[in-house]
Amino acid sequence: MNNPALGYLFFRAILIWLVLSLAGFFWGNGFASMMTPFYEFVTEMASTDYVATISVEERQEDAIVLAATAIRAKQITPSRALPAGTTISSDITVLHTLVPLIIFLTIILCWPIKSWGQRGWIALLAIPSFFCISAMTAPIQLLGLLEIGFQNAANQAGFTREEPFALKWMMLTEGGGRWLIPALFGLACGAISERMIKNND
Repeated sequence: MNNPALGYLFFRAILIWLVLSLAGFFWGNGFASMMTPFYEFVTEMASTDYVATISVEERQEDAIVLAATAIRAKQITPSRALPAGTTISSDITVLHTLVPLIIFLTIILCWPIKSWGQRGWIALLAIPSFFCISAMTAPIQLLGLLEIGFQNAANQAGFTREEPFALKWMMLTEGGGRWLIPALFGLACGAISERMIKNND
């Protein structure tokens, strides 16, 4: 790819990123509200300890809020447990939640398209990838934030509690996975779409 083409691609990526970021700023709450049933489903699949209710609250920084009601007593230390029926909550900002999706869509919309067939393949691959990225980020982060509270309570009691999967995954995503996951999905969608049209030629 020559320098003018690289320059055009870079400019296009910045422009698309800007447009998607502005869309997230103005309509992010509406999008997050539409996604709450999906987030609740993923949260309850990822942890059978809770019944999840997720909502969007308008604040200084608008937030996606998880209200998790314990189905059964959840052990924190050998002598302390969260009683069944207790509701606890965690939240993340809407804009923070949108970042991985904006990264993914920027890659998809910037990918050089050579034919209508490739456009169809990349769209077909992008839809399930979009939901996979959504499932791997916001719901697990909300669960991980709940687990941080349990870990802190256990540490204060001098008890070492095993880190659950949700907490480990949240730490992984916050350590760079939040950007890497959508980038890998976007690159995979583009590469597979190119492979598919080559196979059909």
